[in-house]
Amino acid sequence: METKEQQLTPEKPLAEDTLSGEAIMDESNVVSQEHEMAEAGGTDAAEVGVDETPYEVEALSIDDLQAQLAEQRQQTQEYLDQLQRLQADFSNYRRRMVQERSQAAERGKEELLMALLPVLGNLRLALQHADQDANAVREGVQMIWQQCEDFMRQQGVEQIATVGEPFNPALHEALTMAPATDETPANTIVAEVNAGYTLNGQLLRAAQVVVAQAKPEAAPQEVEATPTEAESAD
Repeated sequence: METKEQQLTPEKPLAEDTLSGEAIMDESNVVSQEHEMAEAGGTDAAEVGVDETPYEVEALSIDDLQAQLAEQRQQTQEYLDQLQRLQADFSNYRRRMVQERSQAAERGKEELLMALLPVLGNLRLALQHADQDANAVREGVQMIWQQCEDFMRQQGVEQIATVGEPFNPALHEALTMAPATDETPANTIVAEVNAGYTLNGQLLRAAQVVVAQAKPEAAPQEVEATPTEAESAD
């Protein structure tokens, strides 16, 4: 019996040593696996880091910068030259328009004077025969007046109708008032002081006229009550 116990006792430490050896091997395997995983992870991260690096901007040399600067200066000079040409063209256009406007005014004045020359000639003839025949002078003056009317009509000038027409403040100017009658009711033009004209439908000068005005209505007078009527009212 003692021999068996002596033989069994030394087996326990062997089992513990075996278990501890296996645990050490397992731990070493785990450590080696973790180390391999860490190395693998480091390699992947490095590879990912290389892929995620931003693109580097290509550095320009001094010659390239100077070429770009020269190109910008040339473009700016072209814009400046174009602006100066436009400014010169506009100045020439404005000067030409002023000159043409002045020439047009001179031509219009010339045409007006040429149209008035016959009227001036007829007035001279009327004055020359003023002492000879009064009727002839009157006919000559009437003919001159008709020439003036025709000339004004050709220029687009029309006389404003006045006498017998309703008063229109847009065309007429009332100088005085006159009592209204059956023939000339209120707000009717009675007489013309100065003729008015329109030019191409637009007012040139308002006609100065006399306008009929209605008589103001008399205010009703109050009738005083007699003492008898006052007592009866009480």
